[in-house]
Amino acid sequence: MPETESTGNSGSAASTGIAASAGSQAIPDLGEKRILFIVTGSINAALTPYWLHWLRQSFPRITSDLLVTRSAQRFVTLEALRRLVGGDVWTDDYADPSLPESAHVGIGERVDAFAVFPATLDFAMRLASGNCDTPATMALQITEKPIVLATAFPAGNAVVEHNMELLLRRPNVSVSQTVAAYSVGKRKWEGETGFYLPSVLKELEGMFDAKGRR
Repeated sequence: MPETESTGNSGSAASTGIAASAGSQAIPDLGEKRILFIVTGSINAALTPYWLHWLRQSFPRITSDLLVTRSAQRFVTLEALRRLVGGDVWTDDYADPSLPESAHVGIGERVDAFAVFPATLDFAMRLASGNCDTPATMALQITEKPIVLATAFPAGNAVVEHNMELLLRRPNVSVSQTVAAYSVGKRKWEGETGFYLPSVLKELEGMFDAKGRR
């Protein structure tokens, strides 16, 4: 079972296995859904191929599209991701010629939900501040569809907590349940991470259910 490494922009990481979720939470089948995964520049990005392959094999009715930031491409290639998902894979840059016209609108209209997987501290803070200078941030700022952040933060403080509170005031934004984290820098188990796809699916299940009840 591969490790799940979670670093924000510095050096902490997480290690978990899919078996760990079996005893703590059921992994939901969301049915026929299309999810846009936004892959940001954490070392966890190197493990997105594993999780996306698992998702396609376990839940074939879910279609994955990907927007991959340039910083994430230090850890994973677009070519690797394209071979593992049933949807489209783009660079999170308006200069990518393969993006649909009016990318932030076109992408948002075709999907049922968004997952920032992994979500670095930098990306989350920019999103909370209203940043919208890439297709991903613009799409997330204007959508009313569910958004789940799989947080991969190296640390937190009062400013981070304040900005996350602002972000979570949006009724369509949530964070996935965290799991125990292994610190690469400290070389010991310490902290938590949200970079765990079963937790993301579980959070989306609740958001879809709540949306259906409105």
